[in-house]
Amino acid sequence: MSNVAYQFFQDGTGCGTLPDGTVFWFDRICFEKIRDTNWYRNKRSGEPRSTYIINCKGDMLHSFLLECPQGYEVDHISLDTFDNRLCNLRICTHQQNQCNQPLQKNNTSGVSGVSFYPPRRKYRARIKVCQHDIHLGYYLTFTEAVQARNIGMECMFGEYGRYNDVPMPADWIRKRVVEKCKRFAELSICEAFFKEAAGNE
Repeated sequence: MSNVAYQFFQDGTGCGTLPDGTVFWFDRICFEKIRDTNWYRNKRSGEPRSTYIINCKGDMLHSFLLECPQGYEVDHISLDTFDNRLCNLRICTHQQNQCNQPLQKNNTSGVSGVSFYPPRRKYRARIKVCQHDIHLGYYLTFTEAVQARNIGMECMFGEYGRYNDVPMPADWIRKRVVEKCKRFAELSICEAFFKEAAGNE
């Protein structure tokens, strides 16, 4: 008998409530896989990003559901580690997983990689790839800098990047950022983007 109280919904999802009140989500089609297992919330960190649903062996629910191959990781697309529906999980490399990160605590602009640069009285955009800091340019407005950051993410991380909701950028912003990212093309996990860019030259 499991220690989890389960309930199901018409849309095919289920939720489990742990004895401590923690609620996690999964797909009903996965229920047979998890129904007889006791699940717990790990206590090793106060950070939500590092908090997972585990069994008594320390196996994490998301890896258990996807049977993640050795050398790979399971990424929670939404960053919600309690949402273990298959639509929110994907198998990826460690580098791809690192692309999908929340804002750091010391961020003041609300957008990762964008900050105001007082000496130029402009906004600066940048991304970090494999310990390389890629400067994406200075921009008059916050929105332009965020657009540049989105393009940089598209170039280097593709579907694994976290994007911000801003209007489509002007062509000059896209061209500038692509040129800056081309120098780091060998670090990109989105080769298709650079093939497309080369075809448009």
